[in-house]
Amino acid sequence: MFVDRNDEMQTLINAVKSKSAELILIYGRRRVGKSRLLVEFAKKHDALYLLADMSKNVLDILASQIREEFVRFKDWEDFFEFVYKSQYKIIIIDEFQYLYNINKAWPSMLQRWWEKIKETDKKIILCGSIISTIYKISKGYGSALYGRKTMEMNLEPLKFKFIKDFYPNYNFEDLVRAYAVVGGIPRYLEEFDQSIKIEDNIRNKILNKTSFLYNEPVNLLFEEFRDPSPYISIILAITQGYVKFAEIAQASLIEGHKLPKYLAVLERVGIIEKDVPVTEKKIKTKITRYKIKDNFYRFWFKFLYRNKSAIELGLENEVFNSVMKDFNSYIGTIFEDVCREFILESGEFQPTKIGKWWHKGREIDIVALNEHNKEILFAECKWAENVNAEKILAELREKARFVEWYKNKRKEHYCIIAKSFKKRISDVLLFDLKDIEKRF
Repeated sequence: MFVDRNDEMQTLINAVKSKSAELILIYGRRRVGKSRLLVEFAKKHDALYLLADMSKNVLDILASQIREEFVRFKDWEDFFEFVYKSQYKIIIIDEFQYLYNINKAWPSMLQRWWEKIKETDKKIILCGSIISTIYKISKGYGSALYGRKTMEMNLEPLKFKFIKDFYPNYNFEDLVRAYAVVGGIPRYLEEFDQSIKIEDNIRNKILNKTSFLYNEPVNLLFEEFRDPSPYISIILAITQGYVKFAEIAQASLIEGHKLPKYLAVLERVGIIEKDVPVTEKKIKTKITRYKIKDNFYRFWFKFLYRNKSAIELGLENEVFNSVMKDFNSYIGTIFEDVCREFILESGEFQPTKIGKWWHKGREIDIVALNEHNKEILFAECKWAENVNAEKILAELREKARFVEWYKNKRKEHYCIIAKSFKKRISDVLLFDLKDIEKRF
């Protein structure tokens, strides 16, 4: 399936309409849908799509993909000569980081040839997945493409609201549950079978040692990093609830002076992210938390990684029962992300900032700020039925008193989001799953 990506497609269309040469960089984590976006784009715009790999004869492989004419490349200079003189106005090189792995001089050759190509109206689109390599080639000061690329696009996972396009037969609650497991990665979403229950998908598509998803996160970490062990230790620590810097260092057994580098790399590849109270103006180490950004990594490392030996011994049923025991409480954290997206989409409140808030043992799931008119929204998210809204509202009002943001000058709003409520009350925005489904 090709779902959404309308903004990204329009950005590419606008870029290729320009009369000048364009050197466009597209990157993002594996399975996020970069290649599919480019293939769909190439179909509609008479673009030459070339897919690189690690083969020693990659020049022959690239030549074989040019079907309209007989082409052979004796060396890379020959290849760039073709790019420069070809009839194609748009040339896409997918997985271009492999070319760097084969020939470390490849970016420098591109840099030199770009001085000629930029005098034309050609559009060169480079797409890559190994983020650490992409940064070496194109992101840092002094890299071959620094200051030369005319546009870059980081392709992010799909938002929750597009999950329904993959599973039209699932009800809204099941959509949340599926999103909690596989997140917004199209390739993972395609693995689930909507003709069976979420639980059966977990059993058959993840806990089954012959399935595609069974080893997926570790396989990708080995592809991204020479030694993934410190990164695995950090991810495990965070999924176990060690979310502060000192806690992660202690749980992962990584020395404090080395930890920032590993955390920064995991942020860069989109697996973790920093979290600070939304009212904070500066990122302070003492209050910063780290969270797993990718839902599938979060699920896999929480439930599967430590149980792999049991599965290998044939104890799949025991592992499955253990997962199901904690699955509902696990979804609660993911439900907060869905609620945050809902607030942004609903139009009930127009925030300029949105996130969590915590201070000295008190925590509010979502605090949204409108810094222009000094309005603030306090929201609690409950993945539960028959929620007592009066009780939650009283607790929320009490915690809100401690939020230091334009005190006595702000206009306050309160919101509770749950699967369902015992009864509706006034003075608060109440949304159950049916309300969210309608707004989405």
